[in-house]
Amino acid sequence: MFSYSLTSLLVFSTVARLNSFSKAAEALFITQPGVSNHIKQLESQIGRKLLLRTKNGVRLTGEGKAVLRYAEKIESLAQDLEKAIRLMKNGEPQVLKMATTTVYSKVFVPTVLGGFVKSYPKITVKLDLANTEEMLEKVMKGEVDIAIVANPRASKRMEIIPIVKEELVLITDGKHPLSKRESVSLKEIAEYPLIMREEGSATRRVALEAFESVGAKPSIVFEVKSTEFIKEWVIEGRGISILIKRAISEEEKKHLRIVQIKEPLFLEVCVVFLKSNRTNHAIDLFVSYIDDLKSKSLICT
Repeated sequence: MFSYSLTSLLVFSTVARLNSFSKAAEALFITQPGVSNHIKQLESQIGRKLLLRTKNGVRLTGEGKAVLRYAEKIESLAQDLEKAIRLMKNGEPQVLKMATTTVYSKVFVPTVLGGFVKSYPKITVKLDLANTEEMLEKVMKGEVDIAIVANPRASKRMEIIPIVKEELVLITDGKHPLSKRESVSLKEIAEYPLIMREEGSATRRVALEAFESVGAKPSIVFEVKSTEFIKEWVIEGRGISILIKRAISEEEKKHLRIVQIKEPLFLEVCVVFLKSNRTNHAIDLFVSYIDDLKSKSLICT
């Protein structure tokens, strides 16, 4: 199937990592002549010298360095596969560390996670809450496995999978001059005191970019991290705000007015994780689960 032996490739990777034939033999529980035979076989199959023995251990040739880069990736994948097989065989519990926003934790995540946990009871989900920028930083640092965020900035290190689009709307109290309107423009919104989410929020970023695109400068009077706090202040008449439509509950609609924005604004909610973690068994199962929901149109705004 291949022009080389996978076993010999893994032996080669171990020798290179440990800088020793004897240490590789101990680590792999085989004899030192056995290690030597694997290296000779791999060099014969590739047709190039890969290792040179020295007084201080081994030295990789140029071809050896090139082969090692692939060997290390294959070894890592093989280890992930071994772990996944063990989990499938033994049903060992696994933890999926996830992060999302406070709003999504209430209006979106419960339905998705409820079905996922029911389908995979051996996976424990630990949920953390933060704004978009904070979550992306947690993903990059490996503090969480996966994040559900809106409009994440592209990164070569991250896999970004769109899930659903969320509409942004204007919210006012019942007595506000704009409350009776069916729709308003961004320039009209900019004329009134505006309560906005904090720096790092995707809602804030998208809204401010939209204002700038139409040449309007909003009058921001408060910057607040809590969406619940924003809604309370709007109800009290302290200002108006732009939030995702789904953030307003049926009960809150008795006190708040939802007004469409003439220049349509949307947030694209995505699943984000490090590309290097794509073979993580729990992440793979969650991504497959999301794909299945999307294919059956079970995720909607």
